[in-house]
Amino acid sequence: MVFSGTSISRGGVASQVAAAQAAEEAGYEAVWVAEVQEPDAITVLAAVASATSRITLATGILPTYVRDPFLMAMTLHSLQEYSGGRLLPGFGTSTPAIVTGWHGIPFERPIRHTREYVGLVRRLLAGERVKSEGTFTIRGASLRSAANPAMPIWLAGLNPQMLELAGEIADGVILNFPTVGYVERALEAIDRGLRKSARTRGEFTIAANFRTCITDVFENGANPLRRELVTYFMAPVYQKVFREDGYEVDVQRVTQLWAAGERAGAIAAIPDDFVDAHGVIGTLEACRAKVQAFLDLGIDEAILFPVVADGSGAEAYIGTIRAFGRP
Repeated sequence: MVFSGTSISRGGVASQVAAAQAAEEAGYEAVWVAEVQEPDAITVLAAVASATSRITLATGILPTYVRDPFLMAMTLHSLQEYSGGRLLPGFGTSTPAIVTGWHGIPFERPIRHTREYVGLVRRLLAGERVKSEGTFTIRGASLRSAANPAMPIWLAGLNPQMLELAGEIADGVILNFPTVGYVERALEAIDRGLRKSARTRGEFTIAANFRTCITDVFENGANPLRRELVTYFMAPVYQKVFREDGYEVDVQRVTQLWAAGERAGAIAAIPDDFVDAHGVIGTLEACRAKVQAFLDLGIDEAILFPVVADGSGAEAYIGTIRAFGRP
């Protein structure tokens, strides 16, 4: 299996539980739950914990700004205990549009915020009584007991500074929309962080999400990966990454069309070579080969992110999960 884990973040809680059960039956090591709008990742993972027995329960990602470190530690401790020690927390800062625009929380100093946040959550999960006067003012908070077993903490990384921080303080990193050029730059940044913590690559896990669609035939050219990609064109942090990969003209054109209210035009303006570079599309064999090439490049774990045609139901989504599973 080229994919060690799969995202199940489609539909409501019941749909995601059904996807998790299918993933466990198909032999995946982990299911990954994102949190953007609804449902929240904690509710989903609690439900998945009840409906599965073996598979790792991973968050990809839990936004850190919207939960204070003590609340996060309590939540993780509870899920770790309830799931029988199957939790893998992945944290990320999310974006100003979500943190400030949706939650009304200032998005400030993301590197400092993340460094202190991870340190505080780790100390709380270890059972320490914590005091802090930094980004977070905490006076004597503690859990009743240490989490058992202890959990690794992974970070979502996009820009070089966050990738380097992940290499320095985290146990793993989650990449999004990897291209060959981006992965090469990301590995360099991660290695800088690992050197700061006097660790080797073997002590750290690099995972990546791969938007994957098992077909290259689309009615009227309606490639579903374009709709998946277009929202990321609107995020300045992703615009920067896309420009660094050589897509300056495409970023400008797509964002201009979107800003003018031409939604369909913006989606159609995403070129085929951009979609191919940022997604995995084709026959089952071709998809496996493309993902394997990224594993050979230095990615340790590939995460399946199923993408199905517009209007497709849960059967198509779960069918993609099963297709890449154990024979």
